[in-house]
Amino acid sequence: MTTAPGISIRDLTVAYGAFRAIEELTVEVPAGRIVGVVGPNGAGKTTLLNAITGFTHVSGGSIHLDEVAVQDWTVRRRVAAGVVRGFQTVRLMERESVMTNVLVGLERTRQPFVLAQLFGLPSQPRSRRRDLDAANAVITRLGLADVVHQRVDALPFASRRLVEVARVLVSRPSVVLLDEPAAGLDQAGRHELAAVLTQVHAEDGCTMVVVEHDVDLVQRLCQHALALDSGHLISEGPPADVFATPEVQVAYFGRSLDAQA
Repeated sequence: MTTAPGISIRDLTVAYGAFRAIEELTVEVPAGRIVGVVGPNGAGKTTLLNAITGFTHVSGGSIHLDEVAVQDWTVRRRVAAGVVRGFQTVRLMERESVMTNVLVGLERTRQPFVLAQLFGLPSQPRSRRRDLDAANAVITRLGLADVVHQRVDALPFASRRLVEVARVLVSRPSVVLLDEPAAGLDQAGRHELAAVLTQVHAEDGCTMVVVEHDVDLVQRLCQHALALDSGHLISEGPPADVFATPEVQVAYFGRSLDAQA
């Protein structure tokens, strides 16, 4: 099982010119938990994932994995430390097979030296076998074994989503960040995705951060929730409690529970 770190965000600010997408945000993501990040469009959810993974510049504050400050690390260094993300829009190599797409997720693992590749030294086939074994394992876990050699552009959308999740998980990361993984899925697909992610988390023990609009999915999947609005934290706690707070009701649904009474 993966030894997963917690994530500490302290006084984080991300600014694009005069606009502050996140302003002095302080939150904790407990180690080994599934945490949902919710809020209306423009709340700063994707910006938060980008800051954690190094895809955007941090204007102020700090990001810690356990006690290690990583806000100045490159994307590659964070990936090498086990911090891997998926994106809101499916980003697959359309004309390639499921296996090839999943193998791309292993690019962060150390490959044989150039001389080993040129001269076919023993480390080269061992590395190839290791990668294939890892890819086959995650493909099987996600129920994609029957389509492993099919091109992804021939797959239904739900299966394509699972291919992207498989590519994130193949390197057995310690921190998994997913940006609206259920976008475009029907109810059955969302339930399947929640079941898959719950199983993966139970087996691997990774820290998982999921940005998601679907209230039912967040409550089904996540153990803790953070609600953002305009780059600020407005509520946190068990998902059902977070969605019931007046601030989240107004920000998320445009109304409060009191207004419905």
